[in-house]
Amino acid sequence: MSPYIMEQSINESKLELKALIEYVQDNAEDLDLYQIETGIKEYLNKLGMAAVRCYFAKKGTGDVGDTLQMEDATVLKKQSRLCERILFTSFGKLKIPRTCYRSKARPAIMPLDAQANLPDRSYSYLVQEYMDILSIRDPFEQSSEVLEKFLGFKIYSNRFEAISRASSMSFDQYYEAKALPDAQSEGSIVVAGFDGIGVPLIKSEAAKIVARQGKGQKRQKKKEAMVGVSYTVEQNIRTAKEVATNLVYPEQNRDHKKKDDKPRAKNIRRLASLERPKQEVFHEIMNHSRNRDPENKKPLVVVMDGALGLWSILMTFLSAIAFTG
Repeated sequence: MSPYIMEQSINESKLELKALIEYVQDNAEDLDLYQIETGIKEYLNKLGMAAVRCYFAKKGTGDVGDTLQMEDATVLKKQSRLCERILFTSFGKLKIPRTCYRSKARPAIMPLDAQANLPDRSYSYLVQEYMDILSIRDPFEQSSEVLEKFLGFKIYSNRFEAISRASSMSFDQYYEAKALPDAQSEGSIVVAGFDGIGVPLIKSEAAKIVARQGKGQKRQKKKEAMVGVSYTVEQNIRTAKEVATNLVYPEQNRDHKKKDDKPRAKNIRRLASLERPKQEVFHEIMNHSRNRDPENKKPLVVVMDGALGLWSILMTFLSAIAFTG
């Protein structure tokens, strides 16, 4: 495979843009809006793909010289042929030429993978983001059908499952590397909230929870997930009457008060888990909330329902803080 050439890629982009404009001009009288919009989307995909090739023409193939020296002093030699990488982008399937460095004692290294932050899987990070957003709300098969409608190519449901599993595994790594919000962007009140959410289980997983039921017991169909959230917010001073009216007649509050006037949660941190103990989720969110205000200058508000288990965890946490000072 040959590397992309910038001049050629730019010319391809210009031709695709010209083709798009000519398509609209030639079909405006004969096609309705739905038909013309569908056709424009196809041309935009071609234009986007040409632009991505321009990006890789400018980025290069990852060639860093005849040799590549690793941290352990191992020297890898550049191969004469470029290694092809297939990547599915939001515009379609793309072939990426990469310079490859090898040695007998080490796996091959393609510097372009790191230079362009290419994903390990064959789907771009934007496509993976689309997959995650869809699979949060809908079954994998339905998500696959919806995304095929938007992207124009099919991603099978088992790929959605694999991407979803990989995304959940990188959640902790993301927040470990993520810095705390800038103090100037925070509100005057620190808030932490917790709740238990019942998650339906598939039959095989439900059977593992209780192998044999005792007399009067029912087979468990749900498992409780612990959900926590941390954020800051500005004060929203209201009278007792306003609070009561909002509870009894919430539609009146929506009609008389603009959304822009209401304080909004800032820099939200969320955490939910079926596997981790409730205490662990609770402690991580509470510690995160306290770290947002290390000098304890802001009030800390904890929002929960009446579940006694949650209040017990909170009392234990607060006791530990008081004991340690």
